[in-house]
Amino acid sequence: MDVSDERIAQAIDTLLDQREAPKTICPSEVARALEPDDWRPLMPQVREVAVTMALAGELVVLQGGSEVALDAPLHGPIRLRRTSPSRGRSEHAGPDAYPSTPDGRYFVVRGRLWRKTRPDLADEVRDRWVKELMAARRALRGEQSASERQTARQQVDRAKRALGERGPAWWTDGAPDFNRKLAKNTPYAEWYSSLPT
Repeated sequence: MDVSDERIAQAIDTLLDQREAPKTICPSEVARALEPDDWRPLMPQVREVAVTMALAGELVVLQGGSEVALDAPLHGPIRLRRTSPSRGRSEHAGPDAYPSTPDGRYFVVRGRLWRKTRPDLADEVRDRWVKELMAARRALRGEQSASERQTARQQVDRAKRALGERGPAWWTDGAPDFNRKLAKNTPYAEWYSSLPT
């Protein structure tokens, strides 16, 4: 089986286009549309592409009816839904579908700050590390030995550091890093409270 991430993203888009918002789709529907006779092995890749699309603001990943944090491996069943306007989310899909702090250093998901990819990365460099990150996350799915999981976690960390999402802050003005902090407990609190509900 060799299904590209691009084909998976297209299939997700097609299925979501067939549903009236706010209806959702299951990743298994995507896998079955692409590989009807052998869809289960495709599931980890479908979930990974969905996370990447969610980080780009193109869709929302739900679990138990609520949005899930996107920085950790997903466990259990999930649903996918088109991004829709709500507190802290713009009306347009794309990188700004989650609100960005005024300085462009973080986006906010469910009230929590997540550090954005460093803006000075060349497109080809960013794309290479995103692909490595996705591959490492896929390696965390399913049955793995302890050493295999440790290696995959190290690869995730390496990719996220290369992207600037972990490790030393990529800005140079000496401002502290508030990655993963609740916006209401940071200097961004007043800005966050002003977002439309």
